[in-house]
Amino acid sequence: MVLPALLALFIALPVRAHFPQGVTYQIFQFPDGQVPRMDGRAEDWAVVPSEYFLGQSDHEEVFRGLGDTYDPQDLDIKKVVVGWNDRLNRLYFMAEVYDDVHRFYKEKPDSLNTLYSRTAGAYVHGDDIWEIVIDADHAGEQVVNFSKEDMEVEMRQRSAFTQNYHLYMPPLNGYYWYWLWGKAIWSESAAYSGVGWQYAGENLSSGTCFYECYLTPFDDLHPAGPDSSKVHDLRENALIGLSWAFLDADSSEAEFDAFWSLSKK
Repeated sequence: MVLPALLALFIALPVRAHFPQGVTYQIFQFPDGQVPRMDGRAEDWAVVPSEYFLGQSDHEEVFRGLGDTYDPQDLDIKKVVVGWNDRLNRLYFMAEVYDDVHRFYKEKPDSLNTLYSRTAGAYVHGDDIWEIVIDADHAGEQVVNFSKEDMEVEMRQRSAFTQNYHLYMPPLNGYYWYWLWGKAIWSESAAYSGVGWQYAGENLSSGTCFYECYLTPFDDLHPAGPDSSKVHDLRENALIGLSWAFLDADSSEAEFDAFWSLSKK
């Protein structure tokens, strides 16, 4: 395969979610000197060719049953793209989303760090969220519901083998961005995740939010910390399980109004 000179360091890493079956997408490999800096600026993503970008037409609304029927004056997923870097072994995500009501305020965001929130999913919704699910070894492992009888077992394994992230877009109250459905809260540290964004409006205003983040894929994400965990080694031409949804919360401080899913599920 002959690549244009500009892309001489570019290698594709195909990615397949379990749904839709048989559908694969490519992830762009960032050269070491061109990794996005998480500064909320789109310039770092200009190196990515246009064929790697997804948009509104690649998603379907599955909560209200709207399917692919959407109103761009309500929510418009303008751009989404995923990248990776071999040396840093991270996945990089970028999205530009227009919303007529950007909801990103909670009176007590620290309530999201309670065990009750991490077990029951309490207090999570009612704000705009980019929900990302990573199954790096493509083994099809579940996220939750490992044990109804033993909560210690449940929380040890929740998001251990397939990680489920609820990323607030923009961050709640200007700072709270990362909610993992599990107890491994240490994974929010800069060694394993990071975020940048740009949005000039106030809570409940309309406009386009630029959002970028990086996440580290794990084969086993242990609540005890990195020494007890196993990071997945991303490799060229490998398949990983990956999907996401954009949760649009316009009218409620406790629920979402629409669920725009890449997997159509």
